[in-house]
Amino acid sequence: MSTYLDIKELLTAKFEVKPELIKPDATLTDLGLDSLSIAELIFDIADKYDIDIPDDRATFQTTLSEAVALVDEMVSAKVA
Repeated sequence: MSTYLDIKELLTAKFEVKPELIKPDATLTDLGLDSLSIAELIFDIADKYDIDIPDDRATFQTTLSEAVALVDEMVSAKVA
């Protein structure tokens, strides 16, 4: 499963975001998440992928596709 699909699944299952709202160019705030929900999502993603997302990069206030790119980058760095 891709990172995008994993995050989409988390957003729909845990945060009850409607699937049709989840698009690569949407921000998490666009999807209705507040700062506490965003922090929880970041922790869930870090746990799922066994990665450490640095605090200075863990805002996820960017688009969903940028968040996916960050996770993919952290996973690649862990493997390398």
